Amino acid sequence: MAHCINPRLFIAPLLLAVLSTFAVSSAKKTSTESWNQNYTDDQRLDYYGYVFLGDAMEAQSKADLKQLRKYSNLIGYVSEETSMRGKYPFTGWKNDAKIKAHLKKEGEAIRHLDSLGFTIAWPVPLAQLIDDMDLKSFRRELRRIKKYMPEMALVDWVYILDEPNFRKVPTETLEKFIDAFKAEFPEPKVMFFYAIVHPQFLDTIPPRNADILGIDPYMFTSGYEHNAKDFEYYYRESLACALRWINRWDKPYILAGDCFYSRDPAGKKMPAPETALWNYIVAMTQPRCVGIIWFYYGNEPIESENLKGMNFTESSEELIKTHREIGEAIFNKPTPLGLQWDSFAPAE
Repeated sequence: MAHCINPRLFIAPLLLAVLSTFAVSSAKKTSTESWNQNYTDDQRLDYYGYVFLGDAMEAQSKADLKQLRKYSNLIGYVSEETSMRGKYPFTGWKNDAKIKAHLKKEGEAIRHLDSLGFTIAWPVPLAQLIDDMDLKSFRRELRRIKKYMPEMALVDWVYILDEPNFRKVPTETLEKFIDAFKAEFPEPKVMFFYAIVHPQFLDTIPPRNADILGIDPYMFTSGYEHNAKDFEYYYRESLACALRWINRWDKPYILAGDCFYSRDPAGKKMPAPETALWNYIVAMTQPRCVGIIWFYYGNEPIESENLKGMNFTESSEELIKTHREIGEAIFNKPTPLGLQWDSFAPAE
């Protein structure tokens, strides 16, 4: 007669071994540092950059762009203020030689920006045709751009209409123009920035085929004042409103940080470093926000607006340092709770 073997004689030692292994594993976990380099990967921004107004091929601009590239990866290149508004910088749509020369110069700048490793956003200078709802001419000019500017292959994002909610172009019409653009240039992503100061801003519906959205927190009054009371008011009335609107749509977006100041000495002053840090913290708290961008306007004139943006020649060393350290924190030094004001280092 076979002897019965008690299974508990085998299970007990096996269970003891498993529990011992688990205990060792737990001890290892609790003894290691709880924070690690991957802790905030899903909260970090993908893009940090500038809207650069000026001739990228000038010696000073080349030096500035090289310095910006050390801590930013996105450049919105605007050769002339009129091109940001989406217009060719001359009249006469049939003047092929002038258009060819202009696009050749734009292409040269884009090649230079690409050589620096920037993600490039370029304003396609055809907004007037969208305003006029002239789709036929829009397609014709796209073909001309394709012919004379092969550097479009280096452009990552395009900006085909500035602040569309100001222009009263129906969303459905805008979608047709985007489809026309993508038929010629399927690779670049189409982006829009919206004017949050518009009274009907919250009623605006962005195009379904736009890839990226953007918002500008215009934190100044019509006189470009800059004080604590105005800042708090325009945060509540402008940026809070903008975040409420842009988070309705399932699209990534860019936040333009407040860095404007007035050419008029009696007007708005250059934002303080604390303001730049505050914009970064706001961007970090928004799940769909993929980046923050600033305006680098230097001494270039701006159409109908008495404004300048952050630049190396007039901004304080402290402000420039803050911009640089924010960029470095985004790309190189992830921290569990953003930046510490005193050291720009991970929290203890």
